[in-house]
Amino acid sequence: MLVGVVVLGVLAVGAVVKLADAPRSRQVTPTAPPTPISYWPSAATTGVPAGTKLRDSGALSLRTDNQVVTGLNITGCVNVYARNVRITKSKISCGSPAYAIRTMSTAVNLVVEDVEIDGLGRNGVTICCGNYTLRRVNMYGMTDGPRLGTNTTVVDSYIHDLARLPGTHNDALQITGGVGVVVRRNTLQVYDAATNDPLNACLMLGSETAPSTRNLLFENNYCDGGNWSIGVRTDLVGANIVFKDNKFGRNYRYGIIARPDQAGIIWENTNVWFDNGRPVVP
Repeated sequence: MLVGVVVLGVLAVGAVVKLADAPRSRQVTPTAPPTPISYWPSAATTGVPAGTKLRDSGALSLRTDNQVVTGLNITGCVNVYARNVRITKSKISCGSPAYAIRTMSTAVNLVVEDVEIDGLGRNGVTICCGNYTLRRVNMYGMTDGPRLGTNTTVVDSYIHDLARLPGTHNDALQITGGVGVVVRRNTLQVYDAATNDPLNACLMLGSETAPSTRNLLFENNYCDGGNWSIGVRTDLVGANIVFKDNKFGRNYRYGIIARPDQAGIIWENTNVWFDNGRPVVP
């Protein structure tokens, strides 16, 4: 009986040792797998759909509500004065130092869809300044992409090959004030690989022309380049400016976001590096 007790005691001690030696579980922050660049818009998925026949046109001044412009090869710029105008399946080639498309104060709810905009290496700004939606638009050859303002949306679009001219500070997107902005699932390729030039910013934020910049959602975009990829001016008066689920390249000059602690900026940890899926810590 005594031997049996001893044996049982040894077995008990052995069991305790095994439990003590078992590795403890530890929490590891998961790394999101890198997303293929083909997920974001490109020349193949934006602009005039393949097979579309275009008719030549000069510059346009659109003054009729609910007008639809489609299938045009527009040589010149477009001014929009009316409500609910739609420009689709067309190419715009505008070398003006001002705007390829301008929404005037009377324009409301302009939609630009499946359009290619060529700035010819001279155009100043793709579109300005409010009350518009861009969808599947291929934009290049201008010093700045869209100028965002009140009630503006840019989705599923491709902004690339900006024109570097003397003294320019090229931004894929810029806002100088406004309310109600959505920037979602766009390719914002600011970095110029041919010249190793990061240019200025994927998005430049300020409040120079309006009291504030509020309710801006920047999500699920690919952004590469910029002095700061997200530039934040000291004059920004902001509220509810949200960055989430974006992927960032590393071809910037200084960093991903300037002044991330500026009032109104909300930076979520779902913003990650494109190459490894790890969170970008501003």
